[in-house]
Amino acid sequence: MAGPLWRVAAFVQRHRTGLLVGSCAGLFGAQISYHLFPDPVLRWLYQYWPRGQPAPLSAKLQRLFQEVLQDMGIPSGHCYEAFTTFTFQPVSAGFPTLPAGAVVGIPASFLGDTVTNNNRPVVIHGQRVDWQSPAGARLRDALTLSHDAQKFALAREVVYLESGAATLQALPAPACLAGTWALSVGAKQALGLYGGPMTLRAAFNLMAAVAGFVAYSFSTDSLTHALEAWLDRHTASLSAAYSQGGVEFYEKVLSANLALRSLLGSPGEKLYSPSGNVIPRHWFRIKHLPYTTRRDSVLQMWRATLSPGRS
Repeated sequence: MAGPLWRVAAFVQRHRTGLLVGSCAGLFGAQISYHLFPDPVLRWLYQYWPRGQPAPLSAKLQRLFQEVLQDMGIPSGHCYEAFTTFTFQPVSAGFPTLPAGAVVGIPASFLGDTVTNNNRPVVIHGQRVDWQSPAGARLRDALTLSHDAQKFALAREVVYLESGAATLQALPAPACLAGTWALSVGAKQALGLYGGPMTLRAAFNLMAAVAGFVAYSFSTDSLTHALEAWLDRHTASLSAAYSQGGVEFYEKVLSANLALRSLLGSPGEKLYSPSGNVIPRHWFRIKHLPYTTRRDSVLQMWRATLSPGRS
């Protein structure tokens, strides 16, 4: 085994710069490809299929989406497509200024009783929702959003797409890989490990990889938190109606999570906290801002619009 391992190590050592550049480019491309080809990917993942057929975008949802684009003053040259999704929140991907454009998935629940109709079973985490139960009634109410709350949810996605933040989100992985490699090589040269046994270098590389993953996790989560806070502030600043809609939207999200916590029983208690926030899956990572934090931020902006003379 020493022969093949030694040849692999020698190959990596000889072509390490090219391998690093290729790996960084591959990581960046893999993360950005989802936005370069949004139409087939997003529809495959989130398309709403009632009765075995893809649901067309209703005229009501189309008018709602066009109203949001007009409120934001989106240029006519920016390409947007919308479709109906089964999710409770909008989804989006793409770059509006590129030929492939951007795609936004609008929840079917925005139509009102389309999803919560008693004659249509809804299964969440393998459990059918009983709309007649107290938790089911609470979930039904949480999925019923006002016009302004729906506009806030869609406008937030449009702000994200217009900002091109997807490119920024794709940078931490290749940046951390390149940084880990540079620091690892420099440290091994400074410590004289290249002249030592291979097992020692392998152990050092493993520790460097762990440190790189920690750096990647911290940078990715920090970037996501900053981006989500900026998206909320920017969307709420469109008007007082949008900020009020944002407060309602996050209140409804928290209420829906609390309803799901009750409906799902023990699994729900592991997914959602008593406040309605999503419980992180990993103790060392908090991938998203808590919904209570996002609600309070938008609420503060709404109050500022109601009393602009106060500091």
